Amino acid sequence: MSSLPGEQSVSKASKSRGPYTARGQSCSNCRRRKIKCDGKRPICSQCMRSSGISAEHTVCEYAATNRSEIQALEANVKVLQNRIRELEVVQETDDAAVRLHQPYSTLIPPIPSSEVAAPTLSQQTFDETMSQPLLDIFLRYARELGFFLHIPRFRDSILLPQNHPERPSEGLLSTIYLVGFHLSGLNETHQQEQALLSRALADVSNILSSSNRDRVLQSIQAEVLLAEYFFCTGRILEGKYHLHAALSITIAANLHKLRSTHDAVSGFPGVAPATMYGDISQMGPPLDQINEGERINAFWTTFTMSNCWAVAADSPQNFIVESFGPTIDTPWPLAMAAYEQGLLPFGLRGRETVTRFLEQPSSSTPGDNSSIAMYAKSSILLVRAASLSAMHRADMWQQQAEIYSARFTALNNLLTSFDSNLTPLSQINPLSEDYSFAFVTHLTTKAAIIILHSSLRGISVDSAEKVLSTAEACVELSNINLESATHANPLYSSLWMTIGQVLVEEIRRVRAERQLRGSAELWQREDALNAKLQQVFTVMRYTPTHSPLNDYMVMKLQELYRSA
Repeated sequence: MSSLPGEQSVSKASKSRGPYTARGQSCSNCRRRKIKCDGKRPICSQCMRSSGISAEHTVCEYAATNRSEIQALEANVKVLQNRIRELEVVQETDDAAVRLHQPYSTLIPPIPSSEVAAPTLSQQTFDETMSQPLLDIFLRYARELGFFLHIPRFRDSILLPQNHPERPSEGLLSTIYLVGFHLSGLNETHQQEQALLSRALADVSNILSSSNRDRVLQSIQAEVLLAEYFFCTGRILEGKYHLHAALSITIAANLHKLRSTHDAVSGFPGVAPATMYGDISQMGPPLDQINEGERINAFWTTFTMSNCWAVAADSPQNFIVESFGPTIDTPWPLAMAAYEQGLLPFGLRGRETVTRFLEQPSSSTPGDNSSIAMYAKSSILLVRAASLSAMHRADMWQQQAEIYSARFTALNNLLTSFDSNLTPLSQINPLSEDYSFAFVTHLTTKAAIIILHSSLRGISVDSAEKVLSTAEACVELSNINLESATHANPLYSSLWMTIGQVLVEEIRRVRAERQLRGSAELWQREDALNAKLQQVFTVMRYTPTHSPLNDYMVMKLQELYRSA
């Protein structure tokens, strides 16, 4: 007869003791309480009967087994991780209850947690032969995932010997290998990806304390990539945490004050003070225009992501445009090729960059029409639209209604003008770096229009038509080139979900009207809408790798469609 796992053989002398263990083989809890223990695993009978102790919350520790303490720790770690995931779902579900009145203002519904295998305490050693393939995979999608460093220089620096001051930090490299592994689609059991994640999290925490010359930029870069990874895997709270860390370091380093006409002032509401990350505000002068460009783009990348995910994850307290947008003086970002060519004017100075865009959109400064700058501007408009839409109330006083109407008209005019001036995707090379920025800019801008008008669509025919026509225009964008509409940026899942919701609601409306009067025109209209919605499903499924966030969005949209 086989013994139970972890069970120890007993001597003849112990057999007369009944079901209880020999001396020294009791669990630590029974030894402390000086009571007999039957040695059952993972929990003995005495502990099971004790009040306040259950199999769900603890396991017995047995000193006689070499692996027992490790197993106990791993089991308790797993319990704690599951509890954390439960709390995440509760918080996100509570958020959902608040935002149900705004169907399109929230791009991400709460995602139920799936059981995540806890990495073992002894992590596997990373196979260095995988580093180059994983780097190559990552670099295919690097720009759209927020990689703002100069790629040729980064590639060269990886070849430098260990401990060289210009070699990338282990924290940044570990994070890149993690993201590259996730994008590869090689992982089936998730054990290796979990090991890479544990390594990345441990290494990233040490970047700022290292002697690396570019430790500030590399710390921001690693936090941005970790945020993208967690968003893609559906772990929204963890993604928000790392994105907030990136933003805090960015502000602490005064990257929002580059080339400012004002004195730099660090520390703003809603972000950690500079002292939290030590004295990192004095980064020293940039080596050249490429290095300065990395700093400028680091700020705008973090700022843009923070705007988009504040809306997507429905975090109004993180609306940084409203919090400290007026203090941003850093000039608009350029493509890295422009910095290589020295196109950043030597005497350029910045002042209230965001405020001037909102109040004087026709003003022009060098770089303000670059693809990355237009993406940043679309994120600002997205935040403004979500913020204003959330202010709408059916029972507003006359004065409040007049103020709202004036703000609505001004923002709507700005959005309409901005959208009409975007370069058509048909005029951009689908294989270029500009295309990925242009595509997400078009969708983000149109999502802002949908969100702005969604609060009025029930009382305004014009707004209802604007919401629908804008959603249909998004579908037309994907018809240009399906393959070019495929990107790794997890924000796309949220944007397409918003567009799909509009189409589902229109299908529901047309279907109800058709049942009242079955005209051929309504049948044709419903068929056309169904075709557009199927195109949305096709685009959402056409991803470079498996994404729990995307899977969840597709599932929820399918549920809405079935109930229409």
